[in-house]
Amino acid sequence: MPELPDFDAMLSELKEKQNIMHALREAAAVRAYTGSSTDRAVVARVNGLGVLQDLSIPDAELRSGHPSALEGKILDAITSARAQATDDSNAKLIEVLPGFGS
Repeated sequence: MPELPDFDAMLSELKEKQNIMHALREAAAVRAYTGSSTDRAVVARVNGLGVLQDLSIPDAELRSGHPSALEGKILDAITSARAQATDDSNAKLIEVLPGFGS
């Protein structure tokens, strides 16, 4: 007859991983990542959770051209900052939880 798994040990390990995830999330919330548009005119700063913290748009950008051009620059800057945050968070997660994402 096969032996039953140690459910208490499994629950304990799960709780430990949950605590690690909570600590990683708290740490990510206070880290900052900066991205810019391709022409570096627009700069965005997000935290490690990808939440927009700051957006810098020079007055000249606000007054020039069509709004859709500025929209693209804003999206580029935010996307760039969020990509950095995602890459860093994933690296930290893999570091403390080997096998994550594989």
